[in-house]
Amino acid sequence: MFYQLRIATEEDVPAINAFLEKGQAKGGVTLAERTAFVVMEDADGQLAGCLGLEQLNEQEGLLRSLVISDKLGQGHIVSLFQSVQTLGEKMGVDTFYVVANHSSSHDFLALMGFTPLKEIPESIWSSAHAKETLGKEQAVVLQKKGS
Repeated sequence: MFYQLRIATEEDVPAINAFLEKGQAKGGVTLAERTAFVVMEDADGQLAGCLGLEQLNEQEGLLRSLVISDKLGQGHIVSLFQSVQTLGEKMGVDTFYVVANHSSSHDFLALMGFTPLKEIPESIWSSAHAKETLGKEQAVVLQKKGS
């Protein structure tokens, strides 16, 4: 199956929210000035994956709202992460954070270059999304420095 990556537009917001809710992630996404999403679509234009980047400040960004279809393999997910990181770097972001609340995702994130932090950076608290996720049990903040 062929999949295409692209930066989401305002027209994609309803589909992204429906996709997030179907994947049991929090909907209510908006493409605010400092938030962007990369979407992965199948050949029919149907969403198969999405990952957002919320810019916390000039150099720091929070990866958020990852939802993927069960049709996608690990290679597709890696492409999605790499695309968001490239987008972030174009925005000036060189430090990426992710809040993971499923221990099963830690191994994958480690493969992607993320390492767990013992202390939560102050900038994370500026994100309503991060605050909510950090309220869950087993929530861990991981960090990756850009290339």
